[in-house]
Amino acid sequence: MSNQQKKFINICVWCAVVLFAVRCFLSWESILKGVSVYDLFGYAGEAIGIAVLLAGIYEKFLWRINPFESTPKLSKQYTGTFKSSYDQVERSASLEIRQTLLSVHVTLISDESKSKSLSASIDEILGEIQLTYCYLNTPKSAYRDRSEIHYGTATLSISNPKEIDGQYYTDRKTIGDMHFIAKS
Repeated sequence: MSNQQKKFINICVWCAVVLFAVRCFLSWESILKGVSVYDLFGYAGEAIGIAVLLAGIYEKFLWRINPFESTPKLSKQYTGTFKSSYDQVERSASLEIRQTLLSVHVTLISDESKSKSLSASIDEILGEIQLTYCYLNTPKSAYRDRSEIHYGTATLSISNPKEIDGQYYTDRKTIGDMHFIAKS
């Protein structure tokens, strides 16, 4: 479990505790008259339910507008190029990123193939914020004679989320450079 996930779970638990305390405060008179254990479990259930709902909304949407959130906010669409050691040809591609606070999914689309991430994460590596993802590349059938289906790993520097670049490595023993600029 990453530090970010641990931090998020810790905040969710504290949110549930605070909501439970508020619920008990709102029902203070009935608690003084004699509350049952069943009522307390009900209050806890309400607090947990609201905390889970708030956590889901925050994790999916609201984290992007939190000025104190340190997770880089990537664009949904990038255009750019990549160049492979296989043939040294620079090719155009688009990069589509679906990101929440705790997850990221990457799809790279070129004229010849499509790569989809199998796993991805945003981490600080050697003092630099990087998007690292493992992918499965599926070339179009017209290109399979020189480009078979393969796995790879890409690391992209995201110190500037509007312009990302890095390298990729494949199980075909090829490497390459990538450079992408966010679409407006």
